Amino acid sequence: LIEVAARLRSCVRHSDQIVEGVVESAGTRTHRSLEAVGRLGGDEFIALLPEVGDEHDAERVGQRILDVLREPVYAGGQECFATASVGIALYPRDGTNVHDLMRNADVAMYRAKDDGRNRLTVYSPQGATRGREKLELETALHKAIERDELVLHYQPQVEISTGRMVGVEALMRWKRGDQLVPPNEFIPLAEVTGLIVPMSEWVLREAAKQAHVWQQEFGFDGTVAVNMPYRMFLQKDMVELVHAAVLPYGLPHRMIQLEITEESLVKDLQSIQPTLQRLNEMGVQISVDDFGTGYSSLSRLTDLPISEVKIDRSFVKNMAVTHKGTAVARTIIALAQVLELRVIAEGVETLAQQQALVNEGCDLMQGFLYSRPVPGDQIGPWNRQQIVAGQGDWQRGPAPVRARRDHGT
Repeated sequence: LIEVAARLRSCVRHSDQIVEGVVESAGTRTHRSLEAVGRLGGDEFIALLPEVGDEHDAERVGQRILDVLREPVYAGGQECFATASVGIALYPRDGTNVHDLMRNADVAMYRAKDDGRNRLTVYSPQGATRGREKLELETALHKAIERDELVLHYQPQVEISTGRMVGVEALMRWKRGDQLVPPNEFIPLAEVTGLIVPMSEWVLREAAKQAHVWQQEFGFDGTVAVNMPYRMFLQKDMVELVHAAVLPYGLPHRMIQLEITEESLVKDLQSIQPTLQRLNEMGVQISVDDFGTGYSSLSRLTDLPISEVKIDRSFVKNMAVTHKGTAVARTIIALAQVLELRVIAEGVETLAQQQALVNEGCDLMQGFLYSRPVPGDQIGPWNRQQIVAGQGDWQRGPAPVRARRDHGT
């Protein structure tokens, strides 16, 4: 941040920080000139350019900013790279007061991000609607955390051969007014803005709290799977965060399962592997989500402290439909068995898919066939009806002809 600030300050002419500019005379009119750079917070900066003649002048300054930021930053003996998304708003065309100019510069900045980042965009009313909506969504998301508008829904995971519920997956929802905002609308925004960190910490605490309630209600002893973004495994206090979440309720660490996508896992394995190892040593289970969609090598898989792989729903969808879909699932299941890992299929929606998976040796499943994600207080009644009373349609389907080999995990 210090180096970026210094480079931004080098891009303006009159001052290198926000101070009063010089008094200049222009004919018979005297005015104060201020050209400066300031940090708004986080990784957002603003440049105030009072003397540009038109948007082309502003674009030249913006391009200069992009150019200087492309040069590597040396920190801690390492070469790092930072790029920028620049949004430009002009007075009086794009606003006659500070509030409007700031808002429209933000709108243009989000357009630059949407268009691929590392570029500049000048505000235009035609493209403002979507940018304003995103800006309003970000502001509301900040407030959602403060107002406890985030909620968790849970999707059961079942073992077909025994008819038991062996765990649940915790899925975040945002209750905005009377509407539930879909995760694909706010999770990417949370990741871009950094809000995903406090949100993920909240999920850990809430999931542990709910597991304790189920433990008291019906003797729940399974796992609660929580999706964790890649950046959380880079935090030095990740192990302490998990421990602090389960400690108030006396839960064993094994009841918390952290899911990381295969794509994230292979992004920078060397950086996150120490954290994965520490989590594994304390009993926390690591699951590789969306398995089969990334490009992890077999040699890496054998070295990773993981306990489970999840077959991506795209492969499950094609099972019992195409030979290729079945072949991919069969390969993943066989690989997991050789490595003595649990394998669970997600997105199971039909009895035909269930039977096809059982035939290939997969016994753990989740999906709409069993239950949609539901609030925590509905898991107990679901468990009593589906599991204890055996009322689930999936339990009355064709009898399994084969079961997964048990490795004692």
